[in-house]
Amino acid sequence: MSAATRPFDVDAIRADFPILQRMLDPETPMIYLDGGATSQRPQQVIDAEVAYLTHDHAAVKRGAHRMAGAATDAYEDSRERLAAFLGAPSAQEIVFTKNATEALNLVARSLGDGDTSTPERLRVREGDEILVTEMEHHANLVPWEELARRTGAVLRWIP
Repeated sequence: MSAATRPFDVDAIRADFPILQRMLDPETPMIYLDGGATSQRPQQVIDAEVAYLTHDHAAVKRGAHRMAGAATDAYEDSRERLAAFLGAPSAQEIVFTKNATEALNLVARSLGDGDTSTPERLRVREGDEILVTEMEHHANLVPWEELARRTGAVLRWIP
């Protein structure tokens, strides 16, 4: 069963995030809905980052020494584990990016840059509609505006 089909235990997930243990007042728990650029990390990620930076920090895929090899192995293992968690058919479908902005730009460009490696059914063409909400962060608006301009698609705003 992939993560997408398992029940979603909000309390268990909230418990993993130290910042969500904060109370705004005695009766109001913290809810954090800021953008992807400042996403909060669960304690498990914080612990893994500290351990990596403290004991294993090395260039991934850029060194011939033992630590670089171990860092590369850990990086690729995380890709495999994430693919399994998401139910992806292959770890090769998992792409790590610096942030949400870079990821959105990669997706938008891949849908309309004329690259023949993009499946035909996924290519945006003249007359297609791209839907965005009125609340979009600039980083999730500009890639779609540019895609519409490049392809002749129509950008539509939904409330």
